[in-house]
Amino acid sequence: MKTDPANSSVDKAFGLLEFLAASGKPAPLQDIAEAVKLSKPTAYRLLRTLQEMGYVTRPADSRDYLVGPRTALLAAVDPYAELKSLARPLLRRLHEEFNETVNLGVLSGTQVFYLDFLETTRALRFILTPGQSDPYYCTALGCAAAAQLGEKPFSRLLAETRFRPLTPRTIRSPEELQRRILKTRKTGIAEEIEESVEGVCCLAVSLGKLGYPAAAISMAVPLQRLKPKRKTELTQALLTLLRS
Repeated sequence: MKTDPANSSVDKAFGLLEFLAASGKPAPLQDIAEAVKLSKPTAYRLLRTLQEMGYVTRPADSRDYLVGPRTALLAAVDPYAELKSLARPLLRRLHEEFNETVNLGVLSGTQVFYLDFLETTRALRFILTPGQSDPYYCTALGCAAAAQLGEKPFSRLLAETRFRPLTPRTIRSPEELQRRILKTRKTGIAEEIEESVEGVCCLAVSLGKLGYPAAAISMAVPLQRLKPKRKTELTQALLTLLRS
């Protein structure tokens, strides 16, 4: 199947913008091209187009690039503002009780996107960035949301899923994922043990009861801290989170 050149250019342009946004400071052409895996001529051409549109700028007397003022128009539109406002107190409650990293994510296509988080103050931690994404099938957040889908929507999602191992423990087959989803539907908790990042485990619960079936909240815990008693405590806290 041939790649649509227009779609390819859009992917590359957004890759440039996301890199500049994550950098938070002016970046030279060489660094940008290497980070997004483009040739310098291609990166320069796209950056120049984005600069003409106002999405990229260059500080005075500098050859480096920075996100431009027009990106503020996009940032001002947040379709998840209500969800994040609703979920923040829940994240805070879990964070205050357990001091583990808590995340809010939403399923979109075959990816789960992280919308918000509160980071643990403990030495061992796993840091995510809002806007970052992972394949849904190897995350507790993604499986918690996918478990809310009906049979037909889930079958469509499964047909679109392309499994790739992020760690030795990543789910690798539709059958294995189906078993995971059935278990999540039965218990109400999605579980991920070192499937997206080695040494990190997650437990998640859907926010379907609050009217957001595509969203979920998780707690990320280093494997060495997830002892049986701790796991039971976190599970119970997530299951009762939406009842109070």
